[in-house]
Amino acid sequence: MSKRVFDDSFKKMAIDLSNSRGSVKEVADELGINDSLLSKWRQRESEPKQSP
Repeated sequence: MSKRVFDDSFKKMAIDLSNSRGSVKEVADELGINDSLLSKWRQRESEPKQSP
């Protein structure tokens, strides 16, 4: 089984959708991804950006 790679636009869409619906599990199931993966993306999105 190969590892699926998701581009930034897909991740952003999934994060926005889960934020608007309020349910990570529901959106993850709908998109066919693991809910823990979507939760991880949401955490990274909410972390403050560090500038070099």
